[in-house]
Amino acid sequence: MAATPQPTWYPPPTPRWGPGRVIALVIGIVVLFPALGLLAGGGVLLWGDRVARDDNGFLNSASQSFSSSGYAITTSSIDLATGADWVPMSSALGTARLQVTGTGPDIFVGIARAGDTTAYLGGVQRTIVTDVGSASAPAITTGAGAPSSPPGEQNFWTAQTSGSGTQSLTWSPSAGNWVLVVMNADGSAGVSVDARLGATVPALGGLAWGLLAAGLILLLLGVLAIVLAVRRRPEPAGPYGPYGAGAPYGGGAPYGTGTPAGPQPSWTPPAPVDRTTAADAGSETPVTPPPAQPPG
Repeated sequence: MAATPQPTWYPPPTPRWGPGRVIALVIGIVVLFPALGLLAGGGVLLWGDRVARDDNGFLNSASQSFSSSGYAITTSSIDLATGADWVPMSSALGTARLQVTGTGPDIFVGIARAGDTTAYLGGVQRTIVTDVGSASAPAITTGAGAPSSPPGEQNFWTAQTSGSGTQSLTWSPSAGNWVLVVMNADGSAGVSVDARLGATVPALGGLAWGLLAAGLILLLLGVLAIVLAVRRRPEPAGPYGPYGAGAPYGGGAPYGTGTPAGPQPSWTPPAPVDRTTAADAGSETPVTPPPAQPPG
């Protein structure tokens, strides 16, 4: 009787990358980029809200020098609108402040609606700053005449201040078209100042925390998608069910048939022994058959 061959064990197959796992991995990586951007932006805004403010709670631009050979330095029309009627302007900008230091005569600083300043300075030689708060403020020169009267004699200013040294103009912004005007208090030509803008921006802290929260949510979703894509999923059981549930030594195929059959069994049955060739076969007493009976 031939001995039964020893069974062969095969390791479970390596799981393949299907389309679903590839898509999940790509989505997870793509989501990480905006998440990191939102986290970085929220961190910068939070730093500005907590660290960059001065003692009075203002966020200030860098100081810049402005000069004009004409009679005034103005901004281009500043259109203040939130884009939604339910968002108060005071919540977006808070209190605005313009700090101006003159290098010559007493300085006048005022803000008014664009229509009023056009009527007053429409033909006056002046310099218009087109990009307030930028590192290099581009400007254009227009007009040729002198103002009809000093700026302090006009009654259309929404906010104004004048004097020597540093002048600070504070203003609560509201929707509309506005123009900032800097002139010599006596209306003379040749204006030269150092100026910087500031604002309290009370909504900055809430905006910072909102960006951080959105970035954190996207980060968690991206990481979850990547983990689900790269983790190894358990192989499904074969047609015979799991180990010990109807198939010898593992599901999928009978043990020893040459096909993968799950984990290697912890116990191997002994091979059958041919008793005629066994080592202890001679020690057994042979059995004598009974004598045959004569035919009757």
